[in-house]
Amino acid sequence: MRGILIFVLCIAAVGAAMGGVAAGVKNKRVNIFKTQAGAWLFTIVMVIAAIGIGYAKSPANSPAPEPGYGDSYHWEGGQFLWDNANVLSDRTLRELDQRNERLWRNHSVVIGVVTCNYGGDDLYDYALQCAEDMGLGGYDFTVVLDISGENYWLVQGDKLTRDFPDGDCSDYAYNYMEASFAKGDYDRAVLSLTEALENWYEDYYG
Repeated sequence: MRGILIFVLCIAAVGAAMGGVAAGVKNKRVNIFKTQAGAWLFTIVMVIAAIGIGYAKSPANSPAPEPGYGDSYHWEGGQFLWDNANVLSDRTLRELDQRNERLWRNHSVVIGVVTCNYGGDDLYDYALQCAEDMGLGGYDFTVVLDISGENYWLVQGDKLTRDFPDGDCSDYAYNYMEASFAKGDYDRAVLSLTEALENWYEDYYG
């Protein structure tokens, strides 16, 4: 809306300046760029060009990553945090929710977090199903902590597989979760991993 208003005002100003130029030309043969009206017209055209370039390059008009929520998405706290095993503290859940809100605001992405007592040997497939059930998109991550199965898994959205391949998922999960997870400190495990992923997003989107 602000861009449209600026555009309309500039068009009006150009029209006024062109009227002055036309009047000057009608009265006598002159070089319009040597008249005051001509100078104003040239200045206004340059200003419009600068505004147009700046507006086109602004973050609000840059292509956004593909989230899984659509343009009508509205933030609801905790909707991407499924502590089904009841092992995360309220403080950790708040921190995770704040991190996701920040990620969504800055990059239109989130990190889904699931704790469970799955116990199966196909945790990768289970993590993919959780991501689908949460409605996560191609630029999101999902981390699953299987408490009874003593296992965890990190999966990336399909738009990230080139820049964040499966090997990186394994490395990040192990490097940032293993020590805390093995000690039963699930709060620290998930906070460490999601903090590292948030930092990765900052580098990725620059």
